[in-house]
Amino acid sequence: MKNYIMMRLLPYLVYTLGAEGAYLLAQVINNIGVLSFTPLAMVQTLGILLLTTLVSFLFMMIPYLLYLLVLPSSCVNGRADRAVTLSFFALFVFITYFEKASSWVFWEEFQSAFNFIAVDYLVYTHEVIANINESYPMGWIFAALFAATAVTVYGCRRFLFPSPAAPHFGRRLFYTLVYGLVCLLAYQNIDISKLDVTANRYNNELAKEGTYSLFSAFLKNELPYRDFYITHDEAQNLEILQNKLGGANITFTDPQHSVKRQITSARPEQKHNIVIVLMESMSAKFLTENRYPGQQTITPNLDRLSREGLFFSQTYASGTRSVRGIEAVTLSMPPLPGQSIVRRPGNENLYSLGKIFADKGYDNKWIYGGYGYFDNMNYFLGHNGFQVVDRGAWQEGEITFANAWGAADGDTFAKVIKEADKSYEAGQPFLTFLLTISNHRPYTYPEGKIDLSGGREGGVKYADYAIGEFLKQAEKKPWFDNTLFVFVADHTAGAAGDEEIDLEGHHIPWIIYAPKLVKAQRIDTPVSQLDVLPTLLGLLNFNYESRFYGQDALAANYESRFFVSNFQKVGYVKNGIDVILKPIKEYSYHPQTADKSEIQPLLNEAVAFYQSADMWKTTLKD
Repeated sequence: MKNYIMMRLLPYLVYTLGAEGAYLLAQVINNIGVLSFTPLAMVQTLGILLLTTLVSFLFMMIPYLLYLLVLPSSCVNGRADRAVTLSFFALFVFITYFEKASSWVFWEEFQSAFNFIAVDYLVYTHEVIANINESYPMGWIFAALFAATAVTVYGCRRFLFPSPAAPHFGRRLFYTLVYGLVCLLAYQNIDISKLDVTANRYNNELAKEGTYSLFSAFLKNELPYRDFYITHDEAQNLEILQNKLGGANITFTDPQHSVKRQITSARPEQKHNIVIVLMESMSAKFLTENRYPGQQTITPNLDRLSREGLFFSQTYASGTRSVRGIEAVTLSMPPLPGQSIVRRPGNENLYSLGKIFADKGYDNKWIYGGYGYFDNMNYFLGHNGFQVVDRGAWQEGEITFANAWGAADGDTFAKVIKEADKSYEAGQPFLTFLLTISNHRPYTYPEGKIDLSGGREGGVKYADYAIGEFLKQAEKKPWFDNTLFVFVADHTAGAAGDEEIDLEGHHIPWIIYAPKLVKAQRIDTPVSQLDVLPTLLGLLNFNYESRFYGQDALAANYESRFFVSNFQKVGYVKNGIDVILKPIKEYSYHPQTADKSEIQPLLNEAVAFYQSADMWKTTLKD
């Protein structure tokens, strides 16, 4: 093996380690302000990076190893061998360069190694490829990758063919079987969920080699809560939940088994129209009150609505993707590890936002300027009480501007008004649920609307502009005075920080605007995105059965707490302390200076919420 297989694989390994080292150096320079450079953290980071790089290398070289197994000894270093080996090495080098370039782009967007978001993006190639083409000069990037590949192959060509001849087939087969056994052991025993060994999130993510991270996400992106996370006695959990979710005018209807409860109001129900605007990537940091002095105002309309409406200034998103926002607002469920319920099988006919309003006689519509098969949105909402009105159902001429993701927000709001008019003319109260698009890479929008051209801040300002124009048009409609407008972000523009879960990276705006129905009020108590649905139902004085984990944030007995998640980790935050549940039945808490007598009760509450939410198919199936 020393004289044949190892010598043949050695140039690939040296190149791999060199490419990984160069990428690491570039990322260290790019993230120098947020990485931990303590000796222990650096040893841990480099150790895990070396481990994941070697594991990735082992699997990537399997095709070439099989080639070496069957290559006749008489053909070693011959013309055919040279052609095959040079071709494979060129492909290997190009894939490595391409992975590094892709990892860099993904890091810039998510401050993370590849995870199940990257896997999801591979499923929706049309939107993602179009978005990439509109966001980056792909022609120049590919030209650079091909040039770098050619230079590398030319420089390494003479090292690819060591002189020793191949041993006989039996010995090669033995070495190949040993190699396969090592790969099997690596697959079974090296789990990405166990590799967060430093206290700094950036170090942990930088230590995960890109190809390894991508395939780990593809193979292991589902984490059954009960198998990987802390569990407690279910009777104890139920007692905790009923204590937290109970209160005046609330009666538990199945107290021995569930959190199902009847919520009644002393006031008559109000059949106001509802428009819920789920705002793409609208971080709270974009509001003028949270920007640095001297920065340009980019949200004048949301600023005004925050003063004139019911403004929850300390709202926290449950996750980092649009499907998490949809899940929180429609189901009021804590964010379970892995995929959102929106993308899980068996998510039809759930007790949800759509179900409640459909039972009250509302005309429910899901309006989206893109194609809602992306992220399974159409299927989920279409099977949970909504009529789907995505781009595929729009009329010719209704789109005046579109990019890879779909119609500009101005066109989406125009469609909302048109559909609201139809419901009003039919004499039905309406619930409209929509997701905006324009504040998303590539940040393109109609010209002449705002004084910025492209970029994140341009996307934010245009999204805000479209909201202002929407309300101007809505104010002219006979249904306006009887309509509650709910503006809430799906997630922030970036949820990364050096903490395990960066709380500020989940801070979003939430405003309820209805000049004739809701008084202007500012609420600075921290609240959860899960609370949007129960609070809205409370404003309408609805009598309904609740199976939800959120609470009415306006109720006298409201207890401030919120839920956050970051891929495999889920958090519960209360009284300034965040308890984080992690795979392999572990947990941590921040800040470390917290009174330890508070930690166990908070851990018990966190486990109660998430373990119970894991039974969502039983709880929510209607």
